Parts: sequence; structure tokens; C-alpha cells
Amino acid sequence: MTSQDDTSQRPILCMGCGLKSAIYINEYMEFPFSEIQAATSDFSKENLLGEGGYGHVYKGQLNDDQHIAAKLRKEESFEGHTEFFTELQVFRFARHRNIVGLLGYYREEKETNNVLVYEYICNKSLEWHLFDQSASLLEWNKRHAIAIGIAKGLRFLHEECRAGPIIHLDLHPSNVLLTHDFVPMLGDFGFAKWKACKDSAKTMIMGQPGYLAPEYLERGIASVKTDVFAFGILLFQLISGRKVLDEHGGQCTHILQWAEPLVETLVLNGLVDDRIKDTYDAYGLFHLAKAAYLCIRPNPEQRPSMGEVLRLIEVESEHIREFSRQFISHFTKWML
Repeated sequence: MTSQDDTSQRPILCMGCGLKSAIYINEYMEFPFSEIQAATSDFSKENLLGEGGYGHVYKGQLNDDQHIAAKLRKEESFEGHTEFFTELQVFRFARHRNIVGLLGYYREEKETNNVLVYEYICNKSLEWHLFDQSASLLEWNKRHAIAIGIAKGLRFLHEECRAGPIIHLDLHPSNVLLTHDFVPMLGDFGFAKWKACKDSAKTMIMGQPGYLAPEYLERGIASVKTDVFAFGILLFQLISGRKVLDEHGGQCTHILQWAEPLVETLVLNGLVDDRIKDTYDAYGLFHLAKAAYLCIRPNPEQRPSMGEVLRLIEVESEHIREFSRQFISHFTKWML
């Protein structure tokens, strides 16, 4: 049964559109299938948000006006059973500002119609904002803020989560959702792994082509540094606006083949998306490019932790630096 909590007391999820969330009021609950079915207009095509390996995701609205995204398992998905329970277990511990919230679920005995019910994130994915021709230009300051938010979400999973390190294993722009305030939220934890220790472990190779770390792709070894590698690629995409795989004339070029030589020769302005060449911050670019380059080191032991990455990219803005200059100037005059 749907919660009857006063909707006016729910926290604001997005200041841009006023969307609210019930995630901080209740632990996630088991929904009747009929309630999810009614909320999504019987899983209509008009409400279809996307499709993944596990199933289809539909937008919906519950009777108490809570907006939801319902992921319905595909009947032919053999992995769906595992992914369903993986996400249920991960989300027991993964409550964070930069992680999509799970509201509840429906579980069927035959397990053909298992459904996960998430809070609806209102402003599409980072993939759409970077690459869809109908999207408005993503400005430099927003890209930098998105990078910081993603890093905070990953740091929480790797270093602060009570369940021990959680490895996302499927980080790419389609799995980063945005609010109208451009707050990023990590989603789709169907491939996630979690352990009580920080050692690497062999696992079945899953995830998006182009984002897989060498040790994972070649030997199936997954660790928190696997996510760090994917984050480095995502940083290069935020800076450049380029897709991870670029096909021209029948040839496919990986973004690292293009980006690494530019960093190594210190031609950092060559990394920047042409559409924001006049507005990017050189100081911020240096720190983002440096972090991205360190994240994609072939040897996982040479990659920084997400806490270290965050310290690299969470640099002072020009606005803050101006305050610092004013303070130093004032302090110097006072000392004289």
C-alpha cells in the first residue's frame, strides 16, 4: 500500500522543477503489482523511459503524486533474477545525494514480473545532455560540478558505505541521471559487486564496452580501481564532449587514443569541447585532465582512490579565488 505521509513534508529533489522525493521518509517497501501497473498506465509505450539488459524502465505517478521510475524485468532476461536481488541488496546501504534512491519493489513467485521502483530523476541522463543534438549546451561549470558529484557518489560507495566497498562496474554517461539543478545521480546497480575487503576478485565480465579497465577486460579482475578507470574516461568525455568510441571511415578510435597524447604533450586546451572553448576555466581544466590521466593508468595500483580523485578535482572556483585574493590583499595591508 502506498504511503500516506504528508507530501508537503517531503524533501525537494530538484529545485528546477520542484520534484519531491519520499526516499528519506520511508525504508523501501513492497508494492502491489496493480499499483505499479496503474501508476505507469499499464507500462504503456508513452511512459517508456529506456531499456537495458535487465528490463524496461517506465515513468509513473503513484496515487500520492510521488513520481517513480519502474524497472520491469524482461521475461527472457536470464540475468534479471540476479540483477534484481543485487540492486535490492546494494540499495539497503547506498543512500547518498548522488545515488538514485530505491523506493520499493514488487516480487512475484514465478519471478517473471519482478519490478524495482525508483525515485524518478527528472532531467534525463548525462549521455543525452552530452550527445543528443536537441539538448542545450552543457556549460563548463556544470560539467565540472557533475564530475564532482559523480566522484562523491563513487567515494561513498568505495570508502564510506557501511556494507564495505561497493563496485558499480557499469559507470558510463547513460547511467548518470541529472536533475534540473544538474545534480548527478548514479543509477543501474545491476552489475554491482560488494565485499567486506578491498582485495581484487575475479568475476564475470560485464559492463559497457569502452569503459572497462584492462585488468577487468582481460582477466576478469574487479576492484574499486575498476570504477576509477571508468571515471577517468567519463572525465575525458565531460571535458571534450566526445563519445567513448568514434567511428570514421570504417575505423573505430577509442577516446584514450586521442586524449592521452594531448595530456602527455600538455596540449590541454586541445581536449576541450569546441562549443565551450571560450568559457572553460584553465585552472579547472588542468585538475580535471590531471585526474582523468591518473585514473586511466593501465596498472590499477597506480590509480588514485576516489577520495584522492575528489581532492584533485574539487578545486576552488574563480569566485572563491577572488575572495582569497581580497583576503590576502587585506591581510597584507593590515600586517604593514
